[in-house]
This record gives sequence, C-alpha cells and structure tokens, in this order.
Amino acid sequence: MRPGHGTGHGTPGERDGPRRVVIVGAGLAGLLAAAILKPALRRAQWRVDLVGPRPRSAGPAAVATGPDFTRLLRGAGLDEAVLMRRCAGTYRLASRFEDWFEAGTGHWLPLGPTGPRPNGLDLFHYWVRVALAGGQAGAYGDYALNARLAAEARGPSGPDGASPVVEAGDYGVHLDRDALLGFLRDLARAEGVRWSEGRVGGVRRDAFGRVTAVDLEDGRRVAGDLFLDCSGAAGRLIGTELGEPWLGETAGGREGMWLSLPPDPAWTPATAYRGVAAGWTARLPLADRTACHLVAGSGEAAALARGLGLEAAGAAAPLRLGHRAAPWRENVVAIGAAAGTVAPLAGLDLSLILAAIAALIDYLPRGPVEAPLRRAYTTRMGRLQAAARDAVALHEGLVRRSEPFWARARAAPLPDSLADRLDLYEAAGCIEEALGAFDETAYLHTLAGAGHLPQRAFAPAELASRHESERFLAAVRDRTARLADAMMPHAQHLARIHGALPEPAATAALRPEPVAPDPLAPLRRSEHGARLLDRVLALGQPFGSEGSIKAAGGRLQADRFLLSLHRTALGLDPGRTVARIAAELGLAGPAGAEAAAAIQGADILHLGFEHGPGGPLYKLYVEWSAEADRRWRAGPEPGERPVLVHRAYKWSPLKAADPVVTLYHWPCLRSPDEIARHLDRHLEQGAEATGAIALGLAREVLGIVQARGRGLPHYLEAREEPGPRLSYDLNLYATGLTVAAVEEAMARAFAALGVPPAEAGAALAARRGETLGHVAAGLGRDGVPFVTLYSGVRAQGAHWHLGSQGQGR
Repeated sequence: MRPGHGTGHGTPGERDGPRRVVIVGAGLAGLLAAAILKPALRRAQWRVDLVGPRPRSAGPAAVATGPDFTRLLRGAGLDEAVLMRRCAGTYRLASRFEDWFEAGTGHWLPLGPTGPRPNGLDLFHYWVRVALAGGQAGAYGDYALNARLAAEARGPSGPDGASPVVEAGDYGVHLDRDALLGFLRDLARAEGVRWSEGRVGGVRRDAFGRVTAVDLEDGRRVAGDLFLDCSGAAGRLIGTELGEPWLGETAGGREGMWLSLPPDPAWTPATAYRGVAAGWTARLPLADRTACHLVAGSGEAAALARGLGLEAAGAAAPLRLGHRAAPWRENVVAIGAAAGTVAPLAGLDLSLILAAIAALIDYLPRGPVEAPLRRAYTTRMGRLQAAARDAVALHEGLVRRSEPFWARARAAPLPDSLADRLDLYEAAGCIEEALGAFDETAYLHTLAGAGHLPQRAFAPAELASRHESERFLAAVRDRTARLADAMMPHAQHLARIHGALPEPAATAALRPEPVAPDPLAPLRRSEHGARLLDRVLALGQPFGSEGSIKAAGGRLQADRFLLSLHRTALGLDPGRTVARIAAELGLAGPAGAEAAAAIQGADILHLGFEHGPGGPLYKLYVEWSAEADRRWRAGPEPGERPVLVHRAYKWSPLKAADPVVTLYHWPCLRSPDEIARHLDRHLEQGAEATGAIALGLAREVLGIVQARGRGLPHYLEAREEPGPRLSYDLNLYATGLTVAAVEEAMARAFAALGVPPAEAGAALAARRGETLGHVAAGLGRDGVPFVTLYSGVRAQGAHWHLGSQGQGR
C-alpha cells in the first residue's frame, strides 16, 4: 500500500460509509441510474433519492438502444414485451447508412458479431483476404445475420422465440422517449426510490468542499453522501458548483430537430441514417409512427426539414459536444450529458450512460470516498468517452461528400487515437483497442462500407489459402441466409406485442433531394484533391471553381482543378489563413510564409490540384488584379512596364523539395493585334516545334475572338524561377464564347502534340457548352511543349465573383 493511499481522506463527522445516494436530474440518465442502482444496492441498504422537476416532453423524440440495454433488462428481470408495449417499441438489429460516405452508396452496420470467428479472428480478415485478391467476396454485410434480417424486414427470432440473436441478446429496440421516461419513473418508484420533485435552488458543501445536501426552491433539503449529477449539459453540481471544466465545443456548430412521420410500411428493424447536403437524418421506426431526427449546421435544421418536404413542428436544439475533464469530483459523479456528449449517432450516447452506471457500481465507495476509486472511474469513462468520440470522427472523416456541412466536419483533425488506429489498419489490416459499444466489428463494417480497405489482409488470415477462404466464406453466407429465412417477419413480432398494427397513411420516406451534377466530384476521388477541397469548403465562404485539360507528350490530362477565393473570404487575418492552409497541404517554410505575406496586399487566392504523370501536384496562386485593372482602364502610357498579376507556387505533397515559383506578368497589351505581334516576336525565339504549335493556336484563337467574340482577351506571360518555362495565357472569359467556338482549333493543337484524335475529341465534346476560359500554350517546366484549355468557371456559393481579370490557372 502506497503512503497516503490507505483508507482515503476521511473527514470529521463522517459516518462509517456513504449510505445515501442523491441523484440530481430526472431525465433519461437520472431515471436510468435510479432504476438500476436501487435494486443493485438493496442488500447494502443504501437509500436512493431522486431530485428534479418532472422532465418536459421530448415531443416526437425516440431512443435507439443496443445489446447493452437488452442485457440490462434481462439482468433486472424485466419483461421486454411490457416495455415495448408501453413505449411503442420496435426491434433494432442494425443501422442502415444511405448516401453517407458518398451519394448513391449504402451499407449496413449490424449489432452483434458477423459470422464465426475462425482462429479467434473477425471474419472480416478472411473476407478482405479474398476481396483484395479479386475473388468473389460480395459485401461484408452479407455475412452478418442481423444485417440480413434487417434487409429482409425480419425480427430477431423464429415463431418459437429462439435464435442465436436472442440467446446472445445481440439486438436492441426503438422506444418512444417520453414513454420510456414514464416507464423508468414507475420502475424506480416501485423499487423504493424517493423522488423529491422540484428544482435545485442551492447546494450545501462542507469545509472540505464535498457536497452535503441540495436545497430545493421550495425550501426542502435532501442530504446525501454520494451525489450523481444527471442534470444535463448544465452540470448543476459538477460544473456550476464544483467548477469542473468542460472540454470541447461549447456552442452552436450544429443543431438537431425531431419530427414525427407516418409509420414505416416496411417495418424495417433498423435505424436508418441518411446523408443529405445540409446534414443528416436518422429515422427510428416505432409501432405508431416514425421518429425522424435531423442534424444540420447551426440555424439550418428548419430549412433542411423544408427541403426534405417535412414540416418542422418545434424548434431546433443546439448540440453541445464535449466532456468534463473529470466526471468524478469530490463526492459528485456526473453521468449523461453532465459528464459528456457525442453526436447522436448509433446509440452511442445511451451506451455511455449505461457504461457510467456500470462503472459506478464497480467502483462505488464502501467507506470514505477514496482517490483510487475516482481515478479508476475517471480513467475508464475517459477511455469510453474517447472511443465514442472516435466512432463519430470515423463516420465523418471517411465521408467524400463535398457540401460545406460535411467539409467542415471532415476538416477537423482526427483524434490521435483514431489516426493511429487507422494507420495500423491500413498497414496491417487489423483494428486494435476499439472499446465500448463501437467495437472492432463495428469499425470493420464501417470501413468496408466506406470502401476503405487495408493495403493487405491481417497476417494470420493471409496464411490461409485463397481457395479455402472462398469456400469457407461461401458456406458462412449460405448458413446466414438459411438462418434468416427461419426468422419471423418483423411485422409479425410487433403484432404479437402491440396487436393489429396501424396501416400507414403515407410513406415515411423523405422527399429525395434533386441530384445535380457535381463538377468537383472527380476532385473528391483523389486523397490529395479531397484534402484541398476540404480546406476550401471548411472556410464556409463562396468560391469559384474551374476545370482544365492539358495536352503534353502525347497524353491528355483531365481532372485539373482551380478553386478561387476573394481575399475577404479568408477572414480577418488572410495571411494567417493562407499560412495554415499552405502548411496543411505541405507548403511550409519560407515559401508558405512568403505566400501568406503576399496575400495581405493581393486580391484573390487560387488553390489548384492536378494528378499528372509525376503524381499529385498542388498549386497556390496569389493574384493582384486591381493594379492590372487600373492600368487597363487608364490606357497606354509611355514606357509601360509589365505588371505582375500572379505569383504561383507549385509543389508535390509527396516530395520534400522546394516549390517551383511561376510569375505571370501582363505586358500591357490590350488588343488582339498587339498580342499577335508580341507572340510573333517572342515565341518564335523558342524551340521551333514549340513556337509553331503555340503560335499557330494563338493566331487561330485570336482570329475567332475578333470574328465572334464580344469583349477583348487578356494576355499573360509565364516564366518560372528556376526553369525553362516560357508560355502564354489568353484569358477569354470576357469574349462571351463557349468551348465550341475553339473546339476544332484545340483538337488540331492536341493532335499536333501526339494526343489520339478520338481521345481529344471526346474530351472537347464533353466541355462543348462550357464557358470558354483560358487557352495557354508554350514550353512547360519539364521542357516539353504543352497546350491547356480552361473552361466552365462556376460559382460554388452565393455572390461569388472573380475580378475583371478573372485570372485562373
């Protein structure tokens, strides 16, 4: 025994041990604690008091439980059918995610195990062994009995009530929240819990800082030895009184809203999650209706409801995410939202409450409150809270959707514990230290559903032959199908509990969102492209996007992107924003600092990405358009010097090398004739082949502009430091033309550089109706001739406008 860690720190006047537990808060956490603790502490003759006002109605809210709740009911000897009848309950065997990681995708997240565990390993390892080898593995969810049952709208057992699912308790239920609170309240009272209904007006503490009693507003006092703060996010005891700090978001990034929809006509025993542009929805089927939870950005839930064809019946509530630094302080233990909260996903919040009550029973003081018990409880709950946080971060970090809501979520750094877990998964194919309700199997289903497979299968599974693994998987899949066929339809289960089920008057499905082509979708498909897009979307500001195709060395490179932001979109300190984004994309050191300093006096920031023959390439352009505009409007002046319009940095995120710096100057040329004469003088000085292709294309495009365009082109020249690059850029947005106007000229230039005519024709035809942006040509940084076509500038957000020069690369 260490010195100072024996019997604890007893206080004068303290009785032999705490015999009075006071629970402050009569919401879900408080009522669950009261209903569970009283019978658990009966033999020790502890008294349990509940203090708090009768909770307000939660409206159409519902609760999704998991196997931990099912096993709790069984341990308490409660009749599951009675609970479900009281609370309009339905069974929950899985969660279904639609349009979550990407529009048009979906996957199952079943409760319980997935098939057998050969050699003690999750079946996933053998499945991914076959999948990575190109074998007939199918979807991983096909091997999970609960996923199969949910997909076929079957319940957890056959007509006789028996099944592996029921025997193991590997299922949950959906319950009306208000009805569940009433059930728990009656249960607690029946167990002998004393409820002092009213609001806490004051808290009494002794000279050692421990709480001794709470005073109600009407003058009553309830004394105790151990106090459970279940008062919700406010944390009346742990936060307000004891000052335990809250870590994490304290306000307003998101909000939630509950709606009531007609019953699910399919009676699917699953919680249905769906990603939408402005957030996500969760549908919890009940026997008499469907509870629908919308989660959106702050102030956007009502608009999301309207966009989905639903009518908001009540106000949205902000979601406060985070946790207390220590949930047990002195003789106060926080449980539920007073201790910590996570996003309302997959029943993680309820699982944390149940885990906290179980931990309290394990570490309940038998004498004076001891520091080792507090430390053990705090350590366990800290790990479980972090595990729930990681589970939510996993669901958001793997999303490939491009909307601002999702980009903001994805731009948040992954917790170190999750990042380490994913690094190990990618390299070794295994998940370690997955705690709590979201276990190894849940991780593997989520990763498989996201299409995020490891580089190789887990080493022990690789020892098995592919042929034997395929045979084994096929047998598991067949057995799962046969078991599912033997289970009773979910609707029949519910009819046994509730009697005749209501006939749905209308479908509970949400109005589908209109699907518009996403020009940035190809950018999302690249890890490095998605990283850049996330940084822009996370700013929450309007921006412009532009695509391009480039011909060089006989190859046609498409899916090149440029995202453009006005300096005002970068916040009050544009330099700091640029420095942060540049560092996150791999441009640090002097170059990043130089770009950050340059933006202070510039007008526009452009961020570009392409994946060429040399791998991924990032670009950052700082643009000074105002000075060029002023000089353009002022007209020719004697002795005019070229105007710097862009300073560009181009680097590979995979190589530790200094960026290539390109300078774009406007040589004060204003008419097509001036531009043509200038090109004749300068490009003919370059390599013969380069000059011929670039000059010929420029002459042809300038002729088209003079014959058919409405405005004048803008001309820039590009040189690199260091490097052989010498090229021009014709900005043609002001001419009002489309790609169709220069399609034939571009096809000839592409063919001259060795691009197959069919490939060039298809790429140009796909862009034929887009606004004509830029035509650039010359000698590239690698010394190879190139021709590039930019087109289709689009506003991504309201009121975006690029300066009159419109210089995008």
